[in-house]
Amino acid sequence: MRGADRLIEQQYAMLLRRDVARLPELYAVDGSYGMPGVTVRPTELPALLRTWTGAFPDLRVDPLGAVRTAGGAAVEHRLTGTHTGVLHTPFGTVAPTGHSVSWQVVDMVRVRRGRIVTWRSYFDWGQLITSLGVQVAGLSRQVPLASVSPVSSGVR
Repeated sequence: MRGADRLIEQQYAMLLRRDVARLPELYAVDGSYGMPGVTVRPTELPALLRTWTGAFPDLRVDPLGAVRTAGGAAVEHRLTGTHTGVLHTPFGTVAPTGHSVSWQVVDMVRVRRGRIVTWRSYFDWGQLITSLGVQVAGLSRQVPLASVSPVSSGVR
């Protein structure tokens, strides 16, 4: 679907330019963005994505493949970055580790009337946290997961 491709490319481009303030314009008013543990409304999306670009200032997105459907697309890509800022997760906060990490993400995007209705990012938090050198069981490292609430109270 050409509309979905265009919207997906726009969102990735805005993220990589760190120009996330206008992301809600790509979404339907009743749209949502979700990842494991967090779902936000379009108006809350810029703050959520700023936590990622803050934690990984050199964040890169490398496309791996895509499947188009009548109402959207599924896109697989690899994210790569160096963890030099605080990472806020639904499980707590991870202090900067300095580790360079890569993890795979699959985004399922549904579009209606030229706007994103749902964008769901699927990835393995365990793989990412382990790649950062954080050991959850026993917290044997000096980089502990602190207990904080999810990034947004807009969880639906």
